[in-house]
Amino acid sequence: MPSKSDSEPFRRTRRVLGFALALVIVACGWAYGVLYVEGGSMEPALSAGDVIVYRRAGAAPGVGELVVFEHGGVPVVHRVAGVLRDGTLRTRGDANASLDGGAVEPSAVMGEVVLTLPTGRLVSRLVASAR
Repeated sequence: MPSKSDSEPFRRTRRVLGFALALVIVACGWAYGVLYVEGGSMEPALSAGDVIVYRRAGAAPGVGELVVFEHGGVPVVHRVAGVLRDGTLRTRGDANASLDGGAVEPSAVMGEVVLTLPTGRLVSRLVASAR
C-alpha cells in the first residue's frame, strides 16, 4: 500500500514549497550579505571570528551605525563617526584612536550591519576555559 507521502498532491505541494524556498533564498542573497570578521579594530563590539549579516540596500547610514564598505578591494566593517555634506562618511574602528584616513564614498558602502553572531568571542571563551 503506497504511503500518503507518495501521493501526487503531496509531491506537487512539496515541489511548490521547494521552489518557493529557493526563491526566498535567492531574494535574501540579493538583499543581505554575510561576512566573517578577521581583525580586531572593532573590539569590543566585534571580535575576530564573529559573523555579521548586513543589508545591502537601504537608507543612508547615520552616525553610530556599523557599515560595510570596500577599501582597496577588501570589505571593512567600521562605525560611522560623521556624515559630510556631500554624503561621504567618516568612519572609525571602535578600537582605533583616530578616524580612518579618508572619507568613504557612498558608492563604496556595501551595506549596514543588521545582525552580529558573536562566534569569535564564544570560541575564545571555550579555548580559555579548556586551558
